[in-house]
Amino acid sequence: MRATRTIAVLALALAVASPGALADPKANAPKEAKKLTPQQQAETLFDQGREAMFRGRYKEAVELLEKAAKLDKTKTRYRLYLARAHRYAKNTDQAETLLAAIVKASPEHVEAGQTLGEMYIEQEKWREAANVLGGLLRYRHDYPTYHMLAEAKYNLDDLKAAKKYFKEAVKLNPDSAVDHYQLGNTHLAENLFALAAESYKRAITLGLRSGVLHYKLGSAYFNLRNYFGRVSEVTVKSGKPGTVNGPWYLIEPVPGKTDVWRAAPSDSAIYQVVKAVDAGLDNEGDIQFLRANIYLNARRYRQAYDMLKKLAAAAPKPAEDKRTKEDKALFHYYFAQAAFGVEKFDEYLSLLKKAIELHGEAYQATLVDAYLRVAEQHNQLGDLKGYIQYLQMAVEEAPKKVSPHLKLGYAFEESRRYGDAIVQWRMVLDLQPDHSKRMELLDLIRKYRADLEARPAKPKAGTKRARLG
Repeated sequence: MRATRTIAVLALALAVASPGALADPKANAPKEAKKLTPQQQAETLFDQGREAMFRGRYKEAVELLEKAAKLDKTKTRYRLYLARAHRYAKNTDQAETLLAAIVKASPEHVEAGQTLGEMYIEQEKWREAANVLGGLLRYRHDYPTYHMLAEAKYNLDDLKAAKKYFKEAVKLNPDSAVDHYQLGNTHLAENLFALAAESYKRAITLGLRSGVLHYKLGSAYFNLRNYFGRVSEVTVKSGKPGTVNGPWYLIEPVPGKTDVWRAAPSDSAIYQVVKAVDAGLDNEGDIQFLRANIYLNARRYRQAYDMLKKLAAAAPKPAEDKRTKEDKALFHYYFAQAAFGVEKFDEYLSLLKKAIELHGEAYQATLVDAYLRVAEQHNQLGDLKGYIQYLQMAVEEAPKKVSPHLKLGYAFEESRRYGDAIVQWRMVLDLQPDHSKRMELLDLIRKYRADLEARPAKPKAGTKRARLG
């Protein structure tokens, strides 16, 4: 009896805990899963595909996202992520096709347009990138669009547009060193050297470091005639001339002072050029040529001459020389100027003639002035014979130029060759009848002609003089 009562109590307890359980044996059976709609299935596949993409499983991501896009063709984001998955999987054509379709159907879809523009830029399809990104400006003005559009326009040589967009880019992202650098390039290409220098300096301040950047900043300073900047005396132990030490370029030691140097600051052409050399552009002929020209234009002729002579000795053999005739002519022209500065006048003329041989159209006109320069040097040295010699060369080179005839006339007068002087002065007046010294020359011609007529005629060869007395 007691056992039977216990069983009955347990049965009653179970009935209370699960009402109807004893009456309906199917009450605890599992429920059937609800059937998902295509849209729900697509969303699930999308979430799985996106996760696979972020985990680096690109092939799997493409498969899942393709299924999602087919199940729900109304969701642009499915196709956008499918394009991204293709891009990561290096299926470039498929990615571009998907993105182009999105942009065509929805021109205001900035995210798709920027991604497509970025892909075009990676492939250097500058025209396509400019077309896509330019259309986005109607819908959003943001940094990525301006930055990429500026890059595209710059590479299309549309400097005006590139400058405009780089300016907008640095307004929206003033800490972008690359945009400041590229803005500097647009200024440099338009010979706006002061603006270029400011942009390059800003890029350096923001941490951009490259030999090319320093070279371009040095070029900007060079064209601003800022060769050595404001030279100061600084103390540097164990310094070496021609090197950068901190914020200074060490030009030369100060005589009589230990460890004291004449130094150029960082905002000078020479400092930036040497920084470029230190960054690895040492073997570039252009930068060494620029360095020599900095010294030349700063009238440090000896150093410039030595540098250019070294470059000339290191020039490649004619068969291997890739320089154009114009480049070679320019080199010889500046080398000639350095030779003149160290008073090597014959070498000066020889180098200049080489430049003329290579590019006569540019340098032929400089030859007469070269003869006049050398002539003047002989004149200052008191070498009247040499003075006349080079003036005659100038007249021979440019017979219709007035100034050589005038100078030669005065030189003949000084050497008492009055007949030759008269000939030169007459040529001056024939070439320029209203010359400012017309009356002076006419007076000199009359004076020396009268003197010559008053002189006794020289006996002809073979005749005897009459003896006096």
